[in-house]
This record gives sequence, C-alpha cells and structure tokens, in this order.
Amino acid sequence: MHAIGPTPSDQQAAPDEDGPEGFLPTATRRLVRDVDAAAATVFLRAPDAPELRAAVVAVTPLGVGSVERVSLDDEAYPSAPAWRTNSVVTMHGPELMPFHPDLSVFAPFPLQIAAVPLSSGTRVFGTLTVYWPRSRGGSAPAEIDRLVEAAAGLAGHLERLADHHEPMEPPAVPLVVNAEDEADTAGGFTPSTVPLIYHVHKLAMLLTGAVRTSEAVHMAMERLLGGFSAAAVVVSLVQDNRLQIAGASGCSTEFIRTADWVMLGESTPETDAVTTRKHARYAGTDRRTRGRLAERALDEDCDWLVFPLLAGGRSVGALSVALKRRHRDAAVQQSALTALATALAQAVDRTQTHEARHALVEKLQQALLPRVLPQPAGVVSTGRYTPATSGTDMGGDWYDVLTLPTGGVAMVIGDVEGHNPAAAAVMGQLGTAVRAYADEGRSPGEVLERANHLLISLDTGLFATCCCVWLDPDTGVAQLASAGHPLPLIHTADGTVPPPADLDIGLPLGIDPHTRYTAAESTLNPGTMLACFTDGLINSGSRLDAEEVTTVLAGDADIESLGDRIMTRLAHRHATRADDAALLLVRYEGPSSEARRAVRQLTIHRRDLRGTQRTRKLIREWLDDWELSGMADEEELLVSEVVTNGLVHGDSDVHVVVRRYPDRVRVEVRDSDPHRARAVTMPRQEDEAEGGRGLMIVSAFASAWGNSPSGRGKTVWFELPVPA
Repeated sequence: MHAIGPTPSDQQAAPDEDGPEGFLPTATRRLVRDVDAAAATVFLRAPDAPELRAAVVAVTPLGVGSVERVSLDDEAYPSAPAWRTNSVVTMHGPELMPFHPDLSVFAPFPLQIAAVPLSSGTRVFGTLTVYWPRSRGGSAPAEIDRLVEAAAGLAGHLERLADHHEPMEPPAVPLVVNAEDEADTAGGFTPSTVPLIYHVHKLAMLLTGAVRTSEAVHMAMERLLGGFSAAAVVVSLVQDNRLQIAGASGCSTEFIRTADWVMLGESTPETDAVTTRKHARYAGTDRRTRGRLAERALDEDCDWLVFPLLAGGRSVGALSVALKRRHRDAAVQQSALTALATALAQAVDRTQTHEARHALVEKLQQALLPRVLPQPAGVVSTGRYTPATSGTDMGGDWYDVLTLPTGGVAMVIGDVEGHNPAAAAVMGQLGTAVRAYADEGRSPGEVLERANHLLISLDTGLFATCCCVWLDPDTGVAQLASAGHPLPLIHTADGTVPPPADLDIGLPLGIDPHTRYTAAESTLNPGTMLACFTDGLINSGSRLDAEEVTTVLAGDADIESLGDRIMTRLAHRHATRADDAALLLVRYEGPSSEARRAVRQLTIHRRDLRGTQRTRKLIREWLDDWELSGMADEEELLVSEVVTNGLVHGDSDVHVVVRRYPDRVRVEVRDSDPHRARAVTMPRQEDEAEGGRGLMIVSAFASAWGNSPSGRGKTVWFELPVPA
C-alpha cells in the first residue's frame, strides 16, 4: 500500500505531505503534537493472521515502547476491543499490566492508552492508538475529539485507496517517523535518531523471546531491511573455524556462493571483523565488496558496514549491512547499528547454547530408544519420539517392540514422571528391566508387577506409567495390561473393534508394592492398527485429541506416513512444547504363517563391503519365489542405492525388509542414523552427494517413497507396482 511502506530512498526521510505516500505518517505526526502524546500507531488488520499490525508509528523519545502486534481477541489492550466494538476505548497501565507484563519493559513509566477505530461507516480498517505518559486521570474531551477527527481522516484516506484496489497489507516492520519538529528536538537528537532508537529497542526486546538462532537472525534481518532501509544484509556465524552464512537478503548469488563457509584464516571483510573484533566501513566500489549486491547498479550508491558479533568476550559471527551512502545522520546510524549488532550477538550466543544443549539431550534420548524395531511376519511397526522444545532437560518417555520367546510380539510404551536427568535415568532402567522380564516369558501383568517392585526398590521418589501389549501373530489375540497409562487407540477397516473387556488399569509404577496388574484379551482382525502414545501427544489439555489421531489412522496410507502425519499435526498445533511425546504404531496384517511367505528380511552389518551385493542377489531370488522376476532389474537398482546410502552415511547396521502385497512390492531399509535422507538436485562439490543422487534415482523410478524416523534411526522406503 503506497501510504504505508518505507520510501525507496530512506525510511527516515521526511514524507511528502501533499502526496498519498506521506498522508498517514504526516497525519499521525501532527496528531501526536496536537494532543501532546508520546506516540501514536496506525494499526491495520493483518490479512495472514488474526491480529492488528502496526503500519505507521509516530514516536517521541518516550514512545519507543509502543506495541506493534495485537491479537484480535485481546480483551485488555485497547486496540483490539476498539476494533471489535467500533468504539473509543481507553485504559491505564495498571489495568493492562496483569495481561501485558511486557509493557513494564517496553514503557517503564505510567501510561495511558486510547484507541479509536479507523471506520469508514461500512468497514473498519484498523485502529488509531495513542500513548500518553500519565499516571491517572482520563483524556480530555478535546483530546478524544481530536483523535476521532484524525481517525476519520485516516479512514477516509484508506477507503479511497481501497476503492482504487490498493492492498491494505501492513508491512512486517512499521514505518517509524519522528513526531517532534526538528526545532523541538533536544539533547543532540536529530529527526532520524528517535526512529533508529525505536528499532534498536524493539529488536532488543524481541530477541529476548527468540529460542532458535534462525529465529534471532530472521528478526534482525527483518528489522534492518524494514527499519533501516538496508539494501542488503548478511549474517555470518562462526562454525568449525569457518564462517557460515546464516541469513542473507539483497545479495548476488555469486557472493553467497563464495562467502559461505569461508575459512577464518582467509581475509574478507567478515573474517577480518571476527578476528580483529572491530567494525569497518567499505565503499560499494571497494574491490572487497564490489559485486555483492543483487542489483549491481546500487554498488556505487551504497557502503557496506561490517560489525563483529561479540558475546562473552568472543566473536560469534559478523553482521554486514549495505546502506545508502547519503544518509543524513551516518554517525547516528552507525551507533545504532553497533547497538543492534550487540543485541544480536547476545541472542545468537544464548540460542546457540540452548540449541547445543537441546541437541545433546535429543541425542542421549535417541540413544535410549530401540535401534531398530523388529518386523516379524504379520506385524508392521514404527515409532516416533519428539523431545520438549521449551527446555533442555531429558524426558522420561520410551517405547519398545520385542520378540517374545513364544514367537509373539511385545509392545511397550511408558512415561516416567518429570522432565529431568533423573527421569531419563529411571526410564533407561525401567526399559531394560521390562525387556528382561518379557524375555523370561512372563505375561504383561507379571512384567508390570516386577517393574513396580523394581522402581520402588530404587527409591527414586518417582512414579511411572506403562502399557504392555502382547500379540500372538498366528491367532491375532492381544493381551493388554496397564499401570496408569492410557490404553492404545485401536482402529480397523470396519471400525468394529470393541474396547478390551473388564480391563483394570492399575496404579502407576512406584506407588504401591502390593498392586496387582491384570490383563484383558482382545482378538484383532487383519488390518487392525494400534496406536500407543504418551500424554505429551494426547491428553485432556491442549495436545491432540484421540478422535483426531483416529481420523489420521483411518487414512489410506502406509504406517510410516501415518506416523509422520500425526507428529506433523502435533508440531503445527504447538511450536513450543513443554513435554516430550512418544508414539508407537503397530499394524496387524494377519496370521504369521501366511504373512511369512510375503515377507523377507536381511541384516547387513556396518562396514560389510559385500552387503549391497548380497542384497541384490537375495532380492532377485525373493522376486523369483514370488513369480515377479520381471521386476528384478528395477528393484535391484533402487535397493542398491538405498542400502549403500544407509551403510555409507548411516554408519550403522542396516536392516532390510521386503514385503509383497497383491498390487505392489515394498522395500524398507532401516539404519541408526537419525538424520533424514534427502534427494539433492544440485549438490555442492564438497557434499558427499552419492546418497542424495541415489535418492533422486529412487524418486524417479518408485511409485511412492519416503523416509521417516524410526527407533533411534530412520526408515527409507519405496514401492514399485506389481505388473498387471
């Protein structure tokens, strides 16, 4: 929208009061002076989120803390109720603090806020919100009348633009202008000083909420491009004695290619800033910065400012910004950028530490999960685990699948109280104990009773929930027992499986040594799916609900894809999770005596150089047995690529499962590398690209393929149709 975005030359330039591009900022500046306010903000309805977003902000030195985003359902902040009710709403700071405690940081002084809807009579575009540093008392009638008058003028202007089909989308970063006259500016401030201080202050506060380095980098780049009108921004971070580009905008492809992963020993503006810990300015025509901009014509008009990112006495990276050379307050601008670089460095250091701890926790947790889930004839299983994202402590969720001495299959899922190293340690002990008790041939109830005695004897003060399912693949009979844990969700093609009869869910483990755990039986029909889960995935609070998961299970997809869909829903529902979540999916495909004829398996030990060759030979033999020899060439090619990828890049044993269905042949290759395999289209020279190119072959020939986490590793699978 013409009246809202930053001007092409410089966001801090004085707006043209007669043209449409200057109307909103000019009218907002005039209003702040007329009512002696600290700031005023024009909020517009965001098209991509249920919120009001600041489009224009007129500020004085006391107005740097104004809010930029307000949820439409906010009951306290005046802008939202003013928009909803199409009426004037006023409020004082003490009334807002219980709902917006961050205001005490944004504006650490008594505050009064008034919001007036920007209404044309037929529609409400947003609100005009004004801030005063006042401790008590209300706005004078004359002030409210002036606000209503200004809002009417702004709304009329917006309606004319809308009639000309101008988009009403507010920018990611608002246009910020100094509300004071140049003659009134004191203390050495210039007209551009206050907006620059606003942007630095705003970014510093936003960065305190960043939990990922990529999030912090995005916030800084967005503010530099929108608030400082930078022509280009590059954020490079130190990684293994190199500088890796973490974010870039406005730069040429050639520059990105040469500047990414540059050795710190080489001399570039960024490496020099990191090693000397000093900032520097380079002309756009300097040989060291020439050609960096995507728009080469701007090279002569821009200077590059390169700042070290310093945190805790060390350089964590470099910030490079291309700015117009003719900025009226270059010294002020450079000081503001120095402060911004400091705030970004502190955020990067904090988020990198958080990410490193979180990665360590995730790695340790993965090590406690089963390496590969067994795939006995008649049973298909897959597991998913995702750690909490809001902390760095380990959780106590676990799952396991094992083969019983009787030939049956045991499925176990559990959750130890707490989210700390003690919970993880107990989880490891219980998981090992349950596996040992099951290997002795004990029933699900007996396993839980022994695990209960063990946990009480450990005297940890913790309790745990656990659910055990013993399945006989030959008959479909399942025995279920639970120690305070939710029962599995059961789904069949016809949806007629009843819940287990008279199942007594016992107390959690570790509470009462005299607790007895009983098992109930249920007969599963072929095609039945069981979903075992922990409360981090499904509970009565804000996670997924059982009906939602059941709906996914009813989908026509393979078990790996179903697991991915459920975890994707969880991730989209909650970007920040306070608890870890585990999911174990098991599909009963029918009596093992029948299924055994349609399932073949092979384990290849890591570093077995003949493993791929042996797999190709067996694939051809198995297809011959199934009278599908015409598929042998394609199957050999694809399985060879996937097995080689697992052996080379997974650095682990590889387990191959081949399943023959009436209409297709499915191959699953499981390894212990948790990193997803990816098909690469343009691998860099230094990449170990054979795995990526191999998966390109798979994606080209297979009718369906994918890769998913499974156990502590992953499963890469593909399918080829059976010839008619």
